[in-house]
Amino acid sequence: MCVERGVCYVAYGEAACREARLSIQSLRLFNNLPVTVIGEPVVGAEHIEFPRMDAGGRWAKLNVDLLTPYELTAYIDADAWPMTDISAGFEIVSDGWDMAITASTNQGRDLFWHVGEEERAATLVELGYNLLQLQAGVIFIGKSQGTARLFSAWRCEWIRWKGQDQAALMRALATVPARVWLLDKSWNGGSIISHRWGAIRRTQ
Repeated sequence: MCVERGVCYVAYGEAACREARLSIQSLRLFNNLPVTVIGEPVVGAEHIEFPRMDAGGRWAKLNVDLLTPYELTAYIDADAWPMTDISAGFEIVSDGWDMAITASTNQGRDLFWHVGEEERAATLVELGYNLLQLQAGVIFIGKSQGTARLFSAWRCEWIRWKGQDQAALMRALATVPARVWLLDKSWNGGSIISHRWGAIRRTQ
């Protein structure tokens, strides 16, 4: 039987597993939720083995909709720490939204600054409009046809360059419109879920 609500992380390598363990400890100070780690085992969580296809574990992340054992899932980057009750995110997707996610702080000239130049240029040309970049380090999703279509398109777009995932997400949303709820910045890098951006890379 599928559990209604839970949290999924992706962790490969010593640094990511350490960050995930610390994040889980913080999560459980404020939330009574089951936790699953995709990739390598982490103390305090269930484990789903999944082959590592890229350095950042993004392919695993883009398969969360297929791998999650939960009806409603909070995907959280390993280096992001829940600092309070996160139940409001689950309530949003249970109300019929396909995804709840935060807008990136990098917009305008800084749009996709971390994405490879070829992919960045192609994305801007293909979409042909000024877009709002989303930050995919914290995502709430529910199991639905809309979510399945969106993640399928996201995987197809990511495979084109196999790099970062944000530009691929924006291209996917252009082809598979979805009901996306914008969380404010406190949910990714703020008071609700803090984010230690680069913590994993700095220690590898």
